Amino acid sequence: MPTTRTRRLAAALAATTAVTLAPLAGAPASATDVSAAPAASATMSTAPSTAVGPVEAAPRSTVRWVKADRPKVTVKRDRSSRTVARPGAGTRLTVLERRTRLLKVRLPSGKVGWVGKRAVTATPLRKVGGKRFTAQRVPVTRQVRGASRTVARAALGTKVTKLARTTGRDVNRVKVRLPSGKTGWVSANKLRTRDVWGQLAQCESGGRPGISTGNGYYGMYQFRASTWRSVGGSGLPHRHSAKEQTKRAQILQARAGWGQWPHCTRKLGLR
Repeated sequence: MPTTRTRRLAAALAATTAVTLAPLAGAPASATDVSAAPAASATMSTAPSTAVGPVEAAPRSTVRWVKADRPKVTVKRDRSSRTVARPGAGTRLTVLERRTRLLKVRLPSGKVGWVGKRAVTATPLRKVGGKRFTAQRVPVTRQVRGASRTVARAALGTKVTKLARTTGRDVNRVKVRLPSGKTGWVSANKLRTRDVWGQLAQCESGGRPGISTGNGYYGMYQFRASTWRSVGGSGLPHRHSAKEQTKRAQILQARAGWGQWPHCTRKLGLR
């Protein structure tokens, strides 16, 4: 059993210890608390980003290119409002504002207005011009994508006007205008600078639509009357326009090949 003296000594020691430790309760962290300091510092360094919210994802592209046939760009979102421009295919637009079906855009001229989203594409395009000829019978599609709906099929040697072309890694699509006035997209590798029908007509008849020498062959492509009628022609070939004669010649070639003009197509390297 502890004596009275022992108990008194223990009580005195406890009191002394309490007095010694009391000032530390309100004191700053001592050197022994260094492990806590980095944590506090790290928290303070990340506080500003936390205060402004999470980091936003990268913004969508603000550039679009016209793919439609001269779409209306209007002053207001109401499509019946005043038209400020009708940009051609391949025109580069800067997107300023987005709505469900419309985009507010700035044209290269500096004009600003609203255009339908369906009239533009994110696929980089450039405006082009010039004439080309189809190297074979080709499908003409409504959209840039080759798998989209076909709006026409151009016969071999059809003369087309280039309107726009894809750029960057995907440069194989060209928007063209057909002789009928229809427009659409074709594969670039299906177009040539060579006018095969012009060359064939030059070889067959000197390119003269009205030629009739009395040998039973008529017009630019030297049709027989029976062959002409078999491809939908009426009357005699030389009494029709060059455009009509070329149309019938294209039908004949699609059905029977180049062998209908054996000498000239061999000379021109078409077979």
